[in-house]
Amino acid sequence: MLARLDGFIQDKGLIADVDRVLCLVSGGADSVAMLRLLHSLSRSKVQDGPRRFSIGVCHVNYGRRGEDSNADEAFVRAIGDELGVPVHAIRAPREERSNFQAWARDFRYLAAQNLCRWQGYTRIAVAHNKDDRVETFIYRLITYSGRRSLVVMPPRRGRVVRPLLFLTAAEIRKYCVDTGISWREDESNRSSAYTRNQIRQQVIPCLAGIRPDFRERIIDTLSLLEDEDEVLNSITEDAWHNARESSDGQDFLKASEISRLPRATARLVIRRWLAAAGRQVRISRRVLDAIVDLCAVSSGSSRLTLADGLQVERQYDKLLLATEGAATASAAPPAVLLTVPGKAVFGSFEMEAVESPAWSLSSGDALRITVDGSRLKTPLTVRSWQPGDRFTPLGLQGKKSIQDLYTDEKVARADRLGIPIVESGDAIVWVGGIRMAEAFKVNVTSERLVGLKISRRTS
Repeated sequence: MLARLDGFIQDKGLIADVDRVLCLVSGGADSVAMLRLLHSLSRSKVQDGPRRFSIGVCHVNYGRRGEDSNADEAFVRAIGDELGVPVHAIRAPREERSNFQAWARDFRYLAAQNLCRWQGYTRIAVAHNKDDRVETFIYRLITYSGRRSLVVMPPRRGRVVRPLLFLTAAEIRKYCVDTGISWREDESNRSSAYTRNQIRQQVIPCLAGIRPDFRERIIDTLSLLEDEDEVLNSITEDAWHNARESSDGQDFLKASEISRLPRATARLVIRRWLAAAGRQVRISRRVLDAIVDLCAVSSGSSRLTLADGLQVERQYDKLLLATEGAATASAAPPAVLLTVPGKAVFGSFEMEAVESPAWSLSSGDALRITVDGSRLKTPLTVRSWQPGDRFTPLGLQGKKSIQDLYTDEKVARADRLGIPIVESGDAIVWVGGIRMAEAFKVNVTSERLVGLKISRRTS
């Protein structure tokens, strides 16, 4: 099994020897098997010597099953103690949502992304298997339209990797039983109240009766869609660069370029444009076609309102994004000094610096960090972003521009000047709520710890 896992990881380029891998572990058979297999693989030998990738665990306790939820957390912590890997247990807020499963998934990934920022993890390992992928494909097929929605659970997307996609659920359970691995059962996985469980319990057996190898046919289709996606992404990227321009710090599309593209390519470019602006809105084909048609008009100005007050406006040859009733980015708040310890107000935020903070170093809270206080030059300066700002983010080796960081983190341009940047001397310590600098991280030699915290002002 370990050899098969290693082969899949190498073939798909999922994990490098220098990576820090954060495993999402619920306590179920799939995630426990993934954790134990990756732990064994990280300690195995290769031709050039021992592997060097390291492992941590993220467990989210939603508290919806009372003592069973707490027992799941204790079970995962015990595995972490046994293997000698850090366990970051996150308690989710109690939420009553119409679609709790979707909210829980989003919260889980947000917690993992925050841990990557603050603890330097470079990969998030998820224990999805071949059956999960097939079930999701079927769900998307009957729920959404378009090929884009069918490219589900790829082996790797951004930081997220899925090293168990080559295995079925039955193979994973058999491996656990054969090797004596214990796991926890979540009874909600059997509830027919969830659409995914209905597909698993009713649709899958029906399809298997019609065509026993239907899973392999779907997996083959997914492989083809992934290969085609690479081609489409290349075409889209070229068209995007030809159509995109910037002025006064704002990206816009040249309407004349969009109108010359094949309609299918134009739709993809517009999706790319919205994603680059940090606008994660679900847009139907009808709306995409309306935006393409907007580009065909050669004179005057026109406007189209999308979801949540977002507007697409064509000003002659410029296609711009705006929020309904809003204008341009807000002005930058004046810079302020922050003593240690001390507090300061920066725009709509309150900043606080404390000695020996009470919160844990492993906290997944993006609004508070712990730094090596011996490296600070006080008082600190809190200011807004300036063109040309660069620093080395935690977990990286080279410098990165703040502008690129904002783009990667999908920070809307209208919000960028209001984000507090904490500076020590001429060095950036923290882009508030987004990323701290590698140079100020705490290590075993750190003798003085300083905590930095950011919060929204209530008045």
